[in-house]
Amino acid sequence: MARFCALAVIGLASLGVSVRVTGEEAPNTRVYHLDEYTAAAIQRYPSLRAAKADIAVAHARLNEAKLSPFFQFQGRATFFVRPKASGTPIFSPDSQLPFSNPWGPGVELFVEGGIPIYTFGKYRAGKTAARAGIKTAEQERVKTLNQVVYDVRRAYFGTQLSLDLQSMISEGKGKLTKAVEKLEARLNADDPRVKQVDYWRLLSTLSEIESRESEALRLEASARVALEILSGIKPAIVPECALEPVKSEILELSEHLDRALANRPEVEQLNAAKSAREANLVVKRAGYLPDIILALAANFASTPIVTDIDNPFIIDRGNFRAAFAGLVAKWELDFAGTNARIKAAKAEIESLKAKTEEAHRGIELEVTALFEHLQDSKRRMNSWARAERETRKWFISAGQGYEVGTMSAKDLEDSIEGYLSARSKHLMAIAEYNLAIAGLEQATGVPLVDPKGWRPPGCGE
Repeated sequence: MARFCALAVIGLASLGVSVRVTGEEAPNTRVYHLDEYTAAAIQRYPSLRAAKADIAVAHARLNEAKLSPFFQFQGRATFFVRPKASGTPIFSPDSQLPFSNPWGPGVELFVEGGIPIYTFGKYRAGKTAARAGIKTAEQERVKTLNQVVYDVRRAYFGTQLSLDLQSMISEGKGKLTKAVEKLEARLNADDPRVKQVDYWRLLSTLSEIESRESEALRLEASARVALEILSGIKPAIVPECALEPVKSEILELSEHLDRALANRPEVEQLNAAKSAREANLVVKRAGYLPDIILALAANFASTPIVTDIDNPFIIDRGNFRAAFAGLVAKWELDFAGTNARIKAAKAEIESLKAKTEEAHRGIELEVTALFEHLQDSKRRMNSWARAERETRKWFISAGQGYEVGTMSAKDLEDSIEGYLSARSKHLMAIAEYNLAIAGLEQATGVPLVDPKGWRPPGCGE
């Protein structure tokens, strides 16, 4: 009995989920299936909303990379006061700083900037890096989505498993309670055929079952709360259907590996990072070359109390107008630094290649482990299904035999332990099988089951 209880508790604990908080919702009054809980979580979960916002940020950065280089202008407006000055281009009665003259206001406006004509690849590389940022953000949302979907399924199957275990425990507990009561009555009646040790044995077993029933209730509450937090549906009511294996697409390990390497968001993110690193290398190499810019500048100043000397060859700092347009080659002459930055950019690319290779190996290991877990749980599920059928016959036979006195208390205890152990292991194998399918979907990035295919066969809509 202790072995069965320990397995049940370990199994429920392995189906626990990480708890994250969502907003309050109106109380739920109906049963929801797994696909409905999943759809609700996708609509409401905060991290998915955050991922959507991150994608918008990445798109904004692409717009910045496209447009910002053409708006690199600076403006300045200066308001000042200065002493009055008068005269002609060849004579003035005032000194250079006539502080004793009346003072008056003036204004100066200045605008300058440039439009890039040719940047030797810097402009294109900036857009490439920004597009890589969008791809990275989109794939991060896919990662988050896959994790949320998996967590919902884990919480759902954890709830179902705990309910099935409670139902199983209740069945064995009922039989055992009747046996204990009957044995106690016979002891009180001084029946010489009854042994005190049998009463102690059955009472101890009943206490063990009651203790494990309490643990199953606690773990059910934990799994249900996790399902509520993930989906936002409160209370989370699951169908009263027996836990059954999900029917999925059957693929060989090699097909799962090919799908994972082609569709995993982590692989797509690494590809995006490669594009960004290569664009960065283009920018660093272009550091040896100038940016060809159409430079523009305009300047205007007006001081009413200063005589306007309207002569293009004389600088009148109180009143002037100027404009400039021309091609400029803007050069960064830090060639030693440019050389170091190119080496660093190349090293980053090599580092990324190694990390990509490591990621591919990690994905292969992960998918292989999940595939073998699926095969293992499938074999155990079939084996324990047979054991459950046979031990149930034993359990029913022992219960009936004990009622008529042809079976001992030890026989009844052994049959209960055998049946509950086989039943709990069968349920655990089913839950692990279903979660292995969910894990393969997450690991390969490709659905193996139709959304409504997660509903147990024959379970009402």
